[in-house]
This record gives sequence, C-alpha cells and structure tokens, in this order.
Amino acid sequence: MKRNAKTIIAGMIALTISHTAMADDIKVAVVGAMSGPIAQWGDMEFNGARQAIKDINAKGGIKGDKLVGVEYDDACDPKQAVAVANKSLTTALNMLLVICVPPLPNLHQISMKTKVF
Repeated sequence: MKRNAKTIIAGMIALTISHTAMADDIKVAVVGAMSGPIAQWGDMEFNGARQAIKDINAKGGIKGDKLVGVEYDDACDPKQAVAVANKSLTTALNMLLVICVPPLPNLHQISMKTKVF
C-alpha cells in the first residue's frame, strides 16, 4: 500500500511539473472588419477584444495559460470570412472569435466540423 501511495503522489507531482513546464499560449483568432464599409466599427470591436484578452491575462489567463490574439480581417464579408476561418484553423489556433454578424452562419458550420469554437 505504501508503494502505491508513493507512486500516485509521484505521478501527481510529475503531472503538475509537466503541466507547468508545458504551459502554452492559447491562441485566439479574432476575426472582424479591418477593411471594408464598416471598418470603423471593426476598430472598436478589435480594441474590445484586445482589452478582454489583456484583462483575462492580467488575472492569470485560463488555468495559467496566457491568451494571445491573432487578428484577421474578413471585411465583414461572409465569403472572405470563410477563407479567413479556414486559414486561421490551419495555424494551430485554439479558439475562434468572430466580431461581425453576417459571416456567422457560414463560420458556425466550420466550427462544428473542426470543433474549434
């Protein structure tokens, strides 16, 4: 029994150390209008996303992992948004944040297939 307890404790310590050593950034694709007819509102939305990421990181991130925003321009165009989403999902991103409404139905289908939300 003593050996089992020691093995369990050693395993728990190893898991804790490995998680700490492997603390990765959580990459968040922030997709919105940097160009096009509503770029002025896109600026405000990107600023809001940047501030939210900054606030979350200031509180320790998510389970100790830091959020990193990776910004993409979709010009609030559904076709361009699909291309941007496909590109962003091939670059090891963990989360997709879309801040313009018209592309959402198309991007929802991509998110369901890739399990990245």
